[in-house]
Amino acid sequence: MGKFLYQKAREEIISLIQDGEIKPSEKIMPERELSELLGYNRMTIKKAINSLVAEGVLMKKRGAGTFLLGTDSSNKFDIGDEAPISLSQGIKVKGMTSSSFVESFKIIYDTPELMTIFNEFFEFFELIRVREADSEVVSIQKAYFPFRLFKDAHRYDFSQFSLYDYMEYKNKRPITFKKKFFARRVEEDMKLEKIGARVGEYVLCIEYLGYTEQGELVEYTQSFFDSNKVNLAIEIPR
Repeated sequence: MGKFLYQKAREEIISLIQDGEIKPSEKIMPERELSELLGYNRMTIKKAINSLVAEGVLMKKRGAGTFLLGTDSSNKFDIGDEAPISLSQGIKVKGMTSSSFVESFKIIYDTPELMTIFNEFFEFFELIRVREADSEVVSIQKAYFPFRLFKDAHRYDFSQFSLYDYMEYKNKRPITFKKKFFARRVEEDMKLEKIGARVGEYVLCIEYLGYTEQGELVEYTQSFFDSNKVNLAIEIPR
């Protein structure tokens, strides 16, 4: 299973930004010209642009066109509910190379915490991925999803494409999330050395549950961050 065409086109637009072909606050070229340059039809380019607008990378101005949003010069990346773009997009927009690799991918059994969260399941995939900016580790992500719902997941390389693309292919992509932000005390078995976290110290953790359109819980994820490399932006209810 490969990526959808618009996702490939989106990545190529991000590459143009990363290479400095499109500069902060600058108007991007029209869809027709992007279509000719990148070799995709206009519908695919339009969908790619709309996805970048939704992520906060680009902004449409009525009657003026589509622009790349300005970026700050700090080396920290915004994360959280109020972050304008995703971590990987934020890395790329700053002109840095975003990369990730799979630290481990295995099946785990009879884990009390997961069995409490998911109720009816007792076998789970554990996918641990490491995200980097210019080869420096920014975060470690531990995702858990039921084996019974995704029995063929072991056949896919999640360092090459999105876990959510796979879940969408299985008609079980999460679209709503319950999130929790907190400082987590590092314990010996957590293996967070790559983000510079020592046992007994605290790291920033975002924990979330992902639900399908039908309300089925399909994902539980913990993301741990190097607090020296990120800013947490959250919405405070009034």
